[in-house]
Amino acid sequence: MKILTPSVRGLAASMLLAFGALATGSAAAAPSFQVDPTGLAPAGNIFTADAINGVSSARVAYTGVGNNYVSNGYIVFSGFSLNSNNVSTADTRVNFDYGLYATFHQDFSCSGILGPGVSCTPTALSLQLWADVGNDNTYNQAVVGTDPSINFAGAQTQLAWSDFAYNGVGGIDNLGGVFQNVTMSWFLTAEGKAYFFDPDPFYTASFAAFNNTTQGVDCDTVDCTNALDIAITQEGGILDFVAPVPEPGVLGLLGIGLLGMAGVYRRKQH
Repeated sequence: MKILTPSVRGLAASMLLAFGALATGSAAAAPSFQVDPTGLAPAGNIFTADAINGVSSARVAYTGVGNNYVSNGYIVFSGFSLNSNNVSTADTRVNFDYGLYATFHQDFSCSGILGPGVSCTPTALSLQLWADVGNDNTYNQAVVGTDPSINFAGAQTQLAWSDFAYNGVGGIDNLGGVFQNVTMSWFLTAEGKAYFFDPDPFYTASFAAFNNTTQGVDCDTVDCTNALDIAITQEGGILDFVAPVPEPGVLGLLGIGLLGMAGVYRRKQH
C-alpha cells in the first residue's frame, strides 16, 4: 500500500477541506450590490445595498380546478437597505426623482382550499421590475373581486424580470395573516445593468419574503376559511439577491478533480 508523504497528505487535506466548505456551506448575510441612480435621476449618488424593501398588494383567486389559485399584484419599493440600515434617500432618490415598483403574476397549488393553516407552492411566476421616471404613478390596492391596479403616468423603464420560481411557499397562517417566501430567477435589461452595475455579471437569483397581519387581508368568507377570493391590501417585505449555487453534480466533479490533482502531485513527488 502506498503511503502519502506529509506534504501530499497536507495538500489532499487542504483540498478536501476546501471542497467540504463549498459543498456544505452555511447561512450568510445577503450579498451586497452597487446601484447607480444617476441614469434615472438628476441627483443621487452611487450607493451599496444588500436588499430592497417594499409593500405589496395582490388578489388571490380560485381557478375552479383542484386546489389551484392565481395571483396578480404589485410591489411598491420604499428604498434600499444595507446591513438592516436604510440607505439614505439623498443617495437613492427613490420616491423622489423616480419610483421603483414590480408587477407580478403567480400560479399556486395549495394543500387545500385556502384558509388559516393552508399552505401553497408557486407553480409559475412572472415578475417585472420597473422604474417610474418622474415618480408620477398612483397605486390602487386589491379588493375582493378586483385585482390591484396602477395608474401609469410618464415614462416607465423596465430594469429586470423573472420568469420562473425555483421554489417557494406561501399561505394563510393560523392567526389569519398572509405570508410568502420564494426564490426566483433574476435577469437585467440593458437599463437594469446600468442601474444595478456591480457585480457584473449581476446575481441570477432573487429571494423575496412578504407577510402581514390579519388587518391586511380581506376574504369572501368569514375568517378566510375556505376562501375563494382573497384581497391582500398590504404586506411588507424584502427582496435580495444571491449568486448561483453549484449543482451537486458539479460539486462532485470538483471533488474528483481535487483528488486527481493530489494524485498527480503524489506521482511527481515519487
